[in-house]
Amino acid sequence: MAKFRLETKDLAEKLFVDLMGRNIVFQDNSVKTPVSSESVAKLCFILAETFLHVQDDLNAANLPKDPTFKLGAEDIAGWMK
Repeated sequence: MAKFRLETKDLAEKLFVDLMGRNIVFQDNSVKTPVSSESVAKLCFILAETFLHVQDDLNAANLPKDPTFKLGAEDIAGWMK
């Protein structure tokens, strides 16, 4: 299992609030939901983890291709000419 990331919790919370907000029914002075809030919470964590995994894969194309390259002040000065 992958290491837990704080971003997963943050995104899962946002998904949970949105999904539960769409499924809550106020009726006869009570609150009813057609699905278990625990099931929705588990689903939100799965969705958040999947979303962040795909985002990491897409961002991998933007990472440096030569990780040994060190950017120095003289490199930046050369670009300013």
